[in-house]
Amino acid sequence: MSIIVIDNQVVHYEVLGRGRPVLFLHGWMGSWRYWFPTMEQVAEQYRTYSFDFWGFGESRRKNTPESIHNYSQQVIRFLDELGIDRVLLVGHSMGGMVALKTAIDHPGRIVRVAAVGAPIVGDSLSWFLKLTNRPLIANTFARASWLRRFMFRYFLGETNDPAVNEILDDSLKSSSVTLQRSISSMWRTDLRPELNRLTVPTLIVHGGRDEIVNPNQATLFRDVPVASVVVMPESRHFPFLDEADRFNQTLLRFLANDQSAVSLPVQAAVMQHPVAS
Repeated sequence: MSIIVIDNQVVHYEVLGRGRPVLFLHGWMGSWRYWFPTMEQVAEQYRTYSFDFWGFGESRRKNTPESIHNYSQQVIRFLDELGIDRVLLVGHSMGGMVALKTAIDHPGRIVRVAAVGAPIVGDSLSWFLKLTNRPLIANTFARASWLRRFMFRYFLGETNDPAVNEILDDSLKSSSVTLQRSISSMWRTDLRPELNRLTVPTLIVHGGRDEIVNPNQATLFRDVPVASVVVMPESRHFPFLDEADRFNQTLLRFLANDQSAVSLPVQAAVMQHPVAS
C-alpha cells in the first residue's frame, strides 16, 4: 500500500507494471480495489495506477469537499506529486465523470480518456442513488452496513476476483457526508455544454443493461468528433467485470491507438431510451 499527502490529506494509491502511465479512477461507494483485475491485464504493457478519492477507501478527507470538480483537481495534484506529465486516464461511473471533466479542463495532461458507465447528465442516475442525496437517507444507508454490502454486491455483478470481500469491505468506509455530497455533486453536474471542448481521443463504454446510469448517455457523443462508443449488451454497471475479456481487449486497443477497438454506431437497445434533459 502506498500513501502520499496532497493538500494535507492522505491519498492511498497502488501501482502495477511498467511503461506508459495509465490511471484508473473508481466510482461512487467504491475504491481502487475493484479495478485490480483490469490493472493486472493492462500492467503487462503499461504502468498502472489507481487511487482512492478523498473520503473513499483508505483516502482521508479533511479540507476538500466531495465534488466532481475537486476530484478532478485531485487527479491533477496526484499527477503533480508523482511527477507524471501526461497520462492515459480511465474512469468508471463517478470516476468516469471525473475523467471526462479532467480531460476537458486539462487536455495537456491527458493523452487519451476512457469513461465506463459514466453519467454525463446527473439526472441519468438511478432513483436509488438519488435518494442518498437526502442526508437522513444517506445517514441510514451509511449505518446499515449489511444493506451497503448487499446493494454493492448486487450491482457489482459477475466477478472472478477471489478477493471480492475486500471490495465489499472498502464500500463500507465512506461516511454519510461523503456519500451524500458526492451524489449531490454528480446529480448537479451536466457535462453536455462542455463536450464541445473535449479534444483528446475518447472512448465511451456502457453496459446495455446498466441499472445505475442510464445507457442512453452514450447517445450524447454522436456529434463529438473525438469520441467513439462501445455498448456491451450483456453488461450491467461493471462491463470490465461482466465481460472482462471483451472489455480488456477494447481498452488495450484504444490505449494503443488502434482504431479497430471501437464500434461507432450506438446499439438500438440504447437508442430506445430518451436522452435525459
